[in-house]
Amino acid sequence: MSFVSGSPTNNYKLELYQTLLEHSPFGTLVFVYGVCVECNPSAEKILLCERRVLLGSSLQETHHDEPLALIALKQQLNTALEEGIERFEWHPGLGNNEDSPALDIHVSGNGASEIIVTLLEGQQVRATPESKSSELHSATPSVAMDVTVAENFAPPACDTNDKSEASRLRTLEEGGGIAAINHERLAKGKSSQGQEISAQQPPPTCAQEQALKAVIRKAFAPDELDSRSAVLEKLAGLEIYAPHHPLNPGLDRDIYFDALTQLPNRQLLIESLRDCLADGIGDSKLSVLLLIDLDQFKDINDSWGHDAGDRVLFKISRVIAALVDENMFLARISGDEFVLLVKGIGGDAEQTMANAQSLAEKMQASISRPISDGENEFSLTASIGIALLEEADLSPDRALQYLEAAKYEAKRKGRNGIAFYDHHISEKAQYHVGMNMRLRKALDNHEFALYVQPKIAIGNGSVVGGEALLRWINTDRVTNMPAEFIPLLEASGLIVDVGHWVIRTACEYVRSFLDEGLWDDSMQMSINISPRQFNDPELFEVIEHSLRSYEIDPKYLNFEVTENLIIKDIDEVITKMKQIKALGSKFSIDDFGIGYSSMVHLKRLPFDLLKIDREFIRNIHNDPDSRGVVEAILAVSRQYGLEVTAEGVEDLDSLEVLRTVGCDTYQGAYFSMPVPVEQFRSLLAA
Repeated sequence: MSFVSGSPTNNYKLELYQTLLEHSPFGTLVFVYGVCVECNPSAEKILLCERRVLLGSSLQETHHDEPLALIALKQQLNTALEEGIERFEWHPGLGNNEDSPALDIHVSGNGASEIIVTLLEGQQVRATPESKSSELHSATPSVAMDVTVAENFAPPACDTNDKSEASRLRTLEEGGGIAAINHERLAKGKSSQGQEISAQQPPPTCAQEQALKAVIRKAFAPDELDSRSAVLEKLAGLEIYAPHHPLNPGLDRDIYFDALTQLPNRQLLIESLRDCLADGIGDSKLSVLLLIDLDQFKDINDSWGHDAGDRVLFKISRVIAALVDENMFLARISGDEFVLLVKGIGGDAEQTMANAQSLAEKMQASISRPISDGENEFSLTASIGIALLEEADLSPDRALQYLEAAKYEAKRKGRNGIAFYDHHISEKAQYHVGMNMRLRKALDNHEFALYVQPKIAIGNGSVVGGEALLRWINTDRVTNMPAEFIPLLEASGLIVDVGHWVIRTACEYVRSFLDEGLWDDSMQMSINISPRQFNDPELFEVIEHSLRSYEIDPKYLNFEVTENLIIKDIDEVITKMKQIKALGSKFSIDDFGIGYSSMVHLKRLPFDLLKIDREFIRNIHNDPDSRGVVEAILAVSRQYGLEVTAEGVEDLDSLEVLRTVGCDTYQGAYFSMPVPVEQFRSLLAA
């Protein structure tokens, strides 16, 4: 079954593209943003390199498993692009044969986002008396360059009076006989019957040229026909939206295709899925859907801008597309989500799940390879949800609901997770969707509140500050447990807006305590900053504006971050922390001892305070191992000049041990749980 059928007229562009590219004796590679998105059989033959290896290969990256010829060619292309050279001769020495014929390489395109590379074997190169040459110095032998723009694609001189030939070819064209035109059009290659065409065939006549242009004009506007290289460039662009897919390029691209990646969009996916379900359910082989969701992709947009995010998304789409074959359909359905429909992947449910798992793992491995964008390099992960198409009455909408539920389960497992749909996780997904809707309303309805938990000096028992903690006072009383709703705020991105409110409100509290004489110079209000909020480009401005608005000294604020922030780019974390510390505020590392970091990070990161996680405090009075961990943390903290706070102190016995080992401050139920601001005000006044 073809995913999308097309009329003969609408198939002109695809047929013309395939004829020009696939049957051309010249090797052709198409690079978009430095990534190979298309190649033809001649390029595979010339480079002794399979299509699956060429597609997805990046000019900026080299992998150890790439053929030496491809690595060497990319080096030559990078040098040519840097020096503005459009044509050069290359001696690759392919197949361990140093005497292999030279290749004439043509480079066209805008040089920044789209590049077409044409490979001509020695016997195909025509002498050009007016060509200019230069030397390209590299690890391979020096080669002569010709900077003449790809004249092999220049239109021949025409005799406009050749009416009989034009009439004959126009008849062929109007009858849909484009293959016959191209049989006469190509100097070397294969006909539609697979027969060799003589290399000695004369160049195309003017009538052939006009007939071919007539076909092209049906596909493109007049201003797109400046040269044959421009036409080829445009034709090459037609195929990259769905490599290996028999899609109809005559479909309205604004309706059915994603503008950025040129992949089919959600609407075309649903139509294709409907056809697949009608044809395939109940057959001997099962089909599946995979939803590929890039983990924390919003951080790239927030930190480097949407232009960088778009470039990375495009490259990721090429990476995924390189794994697609003729039984698959790939679409981009939202910002950082792609759906892959795979037909006939397994004979039964067990085999289908195993094959789908293997495919998902391959995709995760490909996506995780570093992606370069200028001076930046990004390492991404993807969470993948999988749904089997095995129900007899399954609809496209229901199948996509199952897929969304599987994705939620994969995200719940953490980054780089894989999950299959079942009815149990569907209930979880519905709960999370409902919670997200309620949280959005909570933000609009001002249902969030800040409680404060006192921080107590172990030496004299005085209140030396507090920690602002978010609470949700929701009207339906579904939950107000932070452990349930804060991860949802983080996952949805709402934590950024809520975090802005927390900073402003905490500053308002401190201002009121100062005005009432309840806050002295040694006190600090601690504010938690989540990883997503830390990556918010507006964080510094929000802090600075809040301090200025409430006219409070930055020294009264202490920002707490957790250890999982450190697994990101540590240099960027340090830069941002130093920027905020320059205002006069301080930083604490929260929940120390249970995350990803090691104590060596304490030397590099500009922390002022450290909070020992409650897991090591709960049984410190009767568990020697817990006490040993606490003593080790205290010893390192003293070496780096860090103040130490113990969390979760619930009894006098634990407090006495902390006093013995030299801990500075504590928080916990032994003194006070988090309380509303008015109650905290009373504790300050006591």
